[in-house]
Amino acid sequence: MSFMKRTATIMLSAIFLLCFAVLPILQAAEYSADMETTSGGQVVAQGKIFFKGEMSRHEMSQGGRKIILISRPDKGVAWTLMPQEKRYLEMAIDPEEGDDMPGDWNQELGKEAKKLGSETVNGVDCNKYELADEGEKVTYWIAKKESLPVRVISDEAEVNYRNINSAPQPDHLFKVPANFSKIAMPNIPGMLGMGNTQGMPGVNHR
Repeated sequence: MSFMKRTATIMLSAIFLLCFAVLPILQAAEYSADMETTSGGQVVAQGKIFFKGEMSRHEMSQGGRKIILISRPDKGVAWTLMPQEKRYLEMAIDPEEGDDMPGDWNQELGKEAKKLGSETVNGVDCNKYELADEGEKVTYWIAKKESLPVRVISDEAEVNYRNINSAPQPDHLFKVPANFSKIAMPNIPGMLGMGNTQGMPGVNHR
């Protein structure tokens, strides 16, 4: 596979993750965890995640190649890193888009959601909540001890977090390494606005 075709494939994976993966966060939380996202009974993302406030880093493998997606709403950008090539792609994002996506979790949603009880999920004692918004139901399992998401199920996907480690995350995880080169956005037929996701419906920029 040519470099540009491989880059286009990686870009589509990053777009898919941004658009469809449920990415629950607690505002201002700092933690890392192993993450697995399934949709339609298929695993669509698996790897490691890191959160520092609204900044996030997702490390995953695709076809034996490592891909890193860094989201920086504070800068209005998301970067897709290809460590083996020491290159990266950049997409503009709108921090205001996706604020009401069902994957988000914060104190306000905690007040709106209906508590269904308590369950142990992925070895963690959790409070279970259900939130209905515009006809869509989302179920959350939130760790009692640290109020962090452990499992989230929506109409689109299911996300499971394991080995959650609530601790300060180093700033360098959310930056592009100095020795990485920026490459141009590949032209993928049928995908409009890939160079700028502002206004793209359904994009969760958390």
